[in-house]
Amino acid sequence: YRAQEAETAKRRQAAMQQKDIQRQNDVRHIKQMKENAKNILSQNKNEEDDNSENENDSDFDDDEYLNGLDDDPELEAIRMQRIDQMKKAQIQRAENLAKGHGQYRTISQDEFLPECTSSIFVACHFFHKEYNRCKIMDHHLEIIAPQHTSCKFLRIDAEKTPFFVAKLAIQTLPTLLVLRDGKVVDKMTGFQGLSLNANDPDKWHTGKLQQWLASTGAISYKIPNEEMIEEMKRLGLQPRGSVWSSEIHGANAGDFDD
Repeated sequence: YRAQEAETAKRRQAAMQQKDIQRQNDVRHIKQMKENAKNILSQNKNEEDDNSENENDSDFDDDEYLNGLDDDPELEAIRMQRIDQMKKAQIQRAENLAKGHGQYRTISQDEFLPECTSSIFVACHFFHKEYNRCKIMDHHLEIIAPQHTSCKFLRIDAEKTPFFVAKLAIQTLPTLLVLRDGKVVDKMTGFQGLSLNANDPDKWHTGKLQQWLASTGAISYKIPNEEMIEEMKRLGLQPRGSVWSSEIHGANAGDFDD
């Protein structure tokens, strides 16, 4: 239990560090925009102007111009809109956490419908306790869940859920369903499209699963660029996420029979 707590804390710290990296990138982007503006002003000053009336106009101070950007009504409107968006996002996050988002939880058959209809996006893993591939899927979803509170992440024992296994035509495990407003919008069977190497199909990055989830609309995820990769390496983070290569070779996704 203590080891699990320590692992959860480590994942949360990694998620916070990733957010810090994004904030640092945003700051660098703003600084770059201001630097570009200064460069443009400098270039304009060095250009010869045949119109003598325009010569006097070049005497204004660059800093005054840049400071004047803060008083621009259009920029102020954009800033206020951004603040409003951030407030709404914080409220939505609090509501999602109250519904069980931010965790990777096991539910029963009776809880399936209430859980899947109480949130906009839900990702539910149908698993078998003896299948090694299901444990690998658990490993990655446990990492993803705390990082993406826009989606609720659940797991359900296929052996104890015969009604929904039949209803949703689940024949192979692991199966990961993505539901929106209680309706299935996409399904992943096994590790379809995730493997890095055909000779070791159980080895893949958490980021590959995040990409697939993002394609369904359940989460927002951007593939790290080179700058982000270097910064994450400097902080001791894995740029593309964790990798779990199965120790039990040949333990592939199993066919599930009623």
